[in-house]
Amino acid sequence: MAVATVDFAAVARVSQYAELKEIRVVDVSAKCDPKYAAPLESEFSHECLVVGNENGALDISCQYRFTGNAAQTKIVDIEIKYLLTYAISSPEPLSKEDITQFANGNGTLHSWPFVREFLHSLTSRMGIPPFKLGVMHFVPTQQAPAPEKAPTQTPNS
Repeated sequence: MAVATVDFAAVARVSQYAELKEIRVVDVSAKCDPKYAAPLESEFSHECLVVGNENGALDISCQYRFTGNAAQTKIVDIEIKYLLTYAISSPEPLSKEDITQFANGNGTLHSWPFVREFLHSLTSRMGIPPFKLGVMHFVPTQQAPAPEKAPTQTPNS
């Protein structure tokens, strides 16, 4: 199960001004030991980072890594990198922290189905049981409680 901690309020502050324009595979590396075809112990990781933020375009790189091991031996090693481009139409500059949260949350959300299909197809073609990438579980960050407001006073009549 994959889990990512995300500040949903920060993601929402950016999402209202963002439009997904493009998702492209920009790098793939895949190796498999052809002598092995049994079920594997798998490891999966990912990371989405802002790689460009200029002239109303936000570029996010999402890198995924899958390894399959048998008896402490690496049998499969796959790395896939996607580049996601968003148009940003905010009337004011967005905070770096909000954009980082957006990259982690929406970059993952938008590229995940592509990664799922790619890994399933590629591992099947390698002659090993197809890898089934599960659901990404987003966990909200713990927000500090909002400061209490002083009660408003109404003038006495």
